[in-house]
Amino acid sequence: MWRIFTRVSVRFNVTQSYGETEEAGITKNLVEKGEFEEPLILYNRTRSRAEEQSARIGHSIVSSSLSDVVSKADIIWSCIQNEEAVTEMFKSLSSFDIRGKLFVESSTIPGETADSLSKQILDAGAEFVSMPVFGEPSLAYAGNLVCVPAGARESVARIKPFLVGVVAKAIIDLSGESPGKAALLKMIGNVLIVSTMETVAEELISNYYKVGPPIYAKKMDVGDYYKHEPMVETSKALDLSSKVLELAGSVGVPLKGYEVGIAHMVAAEDYAGPKADILSIYGAVRMESNLKFQNSDER
Repeated sequence: MWRIFTRVSVRFNVTQSYGETEEAGITKNLVEKGEFEEPLILYNRTRSRAEEQSARIGHSIVSSSLSDVVSKADIIWSCIQNEEAVTEMFKSLSSFDIRGKLFVESSTIPGETADSLSKQILDAGAEFVSMPVFGEPSLAYAGNLVCVPAGARESVARIKPFLVGVVAKAIIDLSGESPGKAALLKMIGNVLIVSTMETVAEELISNYYKVGPPIYAKKMDVGDYYKHEPMVETSKALDLSSKVLELAGSVGVPLKGYEVGIAHMVAAEDYAGPKADILSIYGAVRMESNLKFQNSDER
């Protein structure tokens, strides 16, 4: 079995607790199925969140600082809240000796940002792989994510043993491509996801016609879009949407369905606040149809 690296660090800097998130599913599966001898290193700016997750999954330790993470780990895998936080973290690495380390970045960021970070890391003597993932929390827990690694072939090869059969059911292998290509594919995927949510939300307005992707349809229909911690907050999706629309506009590609979905997301955020779930598109479509935002009374 592959045992070249002794330590893997996973940095997940998220606003909510680990709970039912992609990050929690990834760390759980790394511990249960990953082949590495030393404990997994967890780091979060809110230390208590990392400690809670470490207690749940076992075979892991909690690091107190980013410098400690970098000094101890061979592979540093990060998934961070937003582009600004990602850039801030990588900027702070300039004072560390990172030669020989592999940085795997799974945050949702624009392609040009991924390429810029890659250059910074490569210039410092380390390796960089951009690897966004597709899949909501239940798929992450089941180890059924789809990972999209891009970067130098030898760098992608270092992270592959932790993917299929560990955290993922499949990969879209962009070995040898620029890291920005993977980030771009993730943004395109998000367009399809928002468009699908918009379609399902409109279909669910009908009491007699409930057809659509089962994951989104079920979560909307049972009220998960307002009852539980958000799968993804509208504020994050809307922040990304401006970059998506700018990119599409630069090549003359209209995204009409996506734009309708974004408009409903704005309406949902106006009603429920910036921490509303992106699935609350359904609530916005309900209000547009002269129904209540919540569907709790209609059973």
